[in-house]
Amino acid sequence: MSPTPSTPIRDHLANERTFLAWTRTAITIMALGFVVAKFGILLRELGGANVHELTVRAGAVVGILLVVSGLVLTGLALRRFLLLRRGIESGSEAYTVQLDIVLGATVGVAGALLAAYLLITT
Repeated sequence: MSPTPSTPIRDHLANERTFLAWTRTAITIMALGFVVAKFGILLRELGGANVHELTVRAGAVVGILLVVSGLVLTGLALRRFLLLRRGIESGSEAYTVQLDIVLGATVGVAGALLAAYLLITT
């Protein structure tokens, strides 16, 4: 069985599916940042004076960094989508791994920040 030949419409649809997957990933990272930031506020409200101020501040900083990371990831995904779209149209697709590297770094940094946040708040 021979592989199906590439067609521009098939390539455009695959590019769009990939863009949507990156967008969902960015939204998830931003939502996680929102939850982390609001969790510090919730701890302050529930614990009153018993909650250390650093707990609330660390939650806000980590949350904001995650939201900003999601925004950057969205911008990079859009850039990649548009570059690939232009490449498909011109017949010279050029695949790059920049976005994959940024996502890997973002998830690594997010994990480290969340681990530090948990160490600070426990």
